[in-house]
Amino acid sequence: MKPAAGAEGFEVREARPADIANGLLETLGHLSDLEGITAAEGRAVLREMKRAGIYRLLVACSKDGSVVGATTLLVERKLIHRGGRVGHVEDVAVRVGFEGKGVGRSLVEAAVEAARDQGCYKCVLDCREGLVGYYGRLGFRRHDVGMRLDL
Repeated sequence: MKPAAGAEGFEVREARPADIANGLLETLGHLSDLEGITAAEGRAVLREMKRAGIYRLLVACSKDGSVVGATTLLVERKLIHRGGRVGHVEDVAVRVGFEGKGVGRSLVEAAVEAARDQGCYKCVLDCREGLVGYYGRLGFRRHDVGMRLDL
């Protein structure tokens, strides 16, 4: 994936190990509790994601190189649709202070483009009710019902 320029001069690209300590954990911490993950553990998880080959962790970086947003694309291979692929856009996070600057939009657009490049026939994204309008403006539509079972 080639780096893409964001609306406010930030760059969207695949995550690198150095991003873990350069704002990635802080950015994701605004989305969910990181439960004390260390930078070393974060780098190990990133390595595992890259080895699996089905994940693309994308980050948006400011001019100084710090991470101001992130999202994950998971590409699932199906037996239905003649073995087609589905892109799952997950964990869209924007660092506090960077909301409304096009970071989230740029990340989602980059994830969708990466899914398209990998031959996905659709992208799906789960979100809170309050974000349905936002993702609708990015081309997503309400479909089905999302359910969850915590293990």
